[in-house]
Amino acid sequence: MTNDQGDRISNLAKTTLHDGWSRLVDYSFDYRFSDGTVTARSWEVCERPAASSVLVFDRSAGKFVLVRQFRVPVYAMGEGDGFFVEAAAGLIDEGETPEEAAIREAREETGYHVEDLLPLRSIISAPGLMTEKVHCYAAIVDETMRVGTGGGLDEEHEDIELVFLSFDEAMAMVENGALSDAKTVVMLQWAALNRHVFGL
Repeated sequence: MTNDQGDRISNLAKTTLHDGWSRLVDYSFDYRFSDGTVTARSWEVCERPAASSVLVFDRSAGKFVLVRQFRVPVYAMGEGDGFFVEAAAGLIDEGETPEEAAIREAREETGYHVEDLLPLRSIISAPGLMTEKVHCYAAIVDETMRVGTGGGLDEEHEDIELVFLSFDEAMAMVENGALSDAKTVVMLQWAALNRHVFGL
């Protein structure tokens, strides 16, 4: 495989189709295949800002602290009632670092004040559709670090339920498909490979 991929794209033009909470943009360009053939192509891209997510582990209880909330796209897919179990997460606000966003989201959604973050991976949510990158972290807390009830922010119309799962319970949900959020699965798989980090 060669690294001369930069000249594969030429005559790029972008047309905004919708500009709301997300921006939908049509990318039109000429694409050169590996055999030298050039063809005109078009691709709709959902442009999204970066996000942060944090896998919180309460060592006092020996459980991961996840959240359950209603996700409209999940409901639209016909996946059960639309309520989805996942790690705390949210978009990075302007002027925030990914770490600051992770700490803020952990507090807002789980009620825990996170101090030390362990960087895990940055993942691209849906490379065939979106520009969103999620910065993933783990955080180990205890009951003394719980400073609120969590549940999200009223002004953002969040209705979040906390879900406390042991390692075995979380991995069983991954195995049977009850937990299918990509970023959370990635972080739990990391936890499975690094159980000593959590004292498991």
